[in-house]
Amino acid sequence: MSKDDRRPPYVQLADDLRGAVEGGKYKAGQRLPTVRELAEQYEVSRNTIQRALDTLKADGVVVSRPPLGIFVSSGEDDDGASHSQEFIEIMQLLDEMQANLRSVSDRLDAIEQVVAHRPQRPR
Repeated sequence: MSKDDRRPPYVQLADDLRGAVEGGKYKAGQRLPTVRELAEQYEVSRNTIQRALDTLKADGVVVSRPPLGIFVSSGEDDDGASHSQEFIEIMQLLDEMQANLRSVSDRLDAIEQVVAHRPQRPR
């Protein structure tokens, strides 16, 4: 994303992700990174990521498959089933909670490794 670009960040991001799909970085049927992961990668808010993904959904580039995530549209097996906004929001929250739990788990693993390699104190 460029600060020199006058377009809103979510438009720039949608174009960047569209380019990644067209360039083959993400293949048809492939799951995209989570909203949180994309926000960290692009150093923008989750709301910006969500707006970009909503744009791509509207354009048919990606499809949401709650609770599995967002996938690159394959054009053939996308059933187009629509869910209520509340359902979509709940699935997004669950996705973020799963990412948070993975992060906590990673931190706990790191702490356990430090404790396991700490020299024993004499008693």
